[in-house]
Amino acid sequence: MRLRVPREVRDEVCRYAVRRRKAGAAWALIARETGLDVRKLQRWNTRARRSSAVAVLRPVEVLPAPEPAEALTVIAPSGVRIEGLGLEQAARLLRLLA
Repeated sequence: MRLRVPREVRDEVCRYAVRRRKAGAAWALIARETGLDVRKLQRWNTRARRSSAVAVLRPVEVLPAPEPAEALTVIAPSGVRIEGLGLEQAARLLRLLA
């Protein structure tokens, strides 16, 4: 039977683990000190960090979309068709094919 640990207890254990980690203690040592499995302690700590994360909104500048360049189509003598090229891309391709 699994016992559910109250959130307040998990939060306190996580705060303790954070203090011990800052002091240089390994997860295994902290787990022994708290009587928990290492993986469970790390999982609690990860969840606590995620739930306490605060979203930060940053200002952005929205620019108008650039005017679409004319897309060119190159059709090779073999019938291969390449669409959507810009002028420089088409020129480079034609030089390579020549």
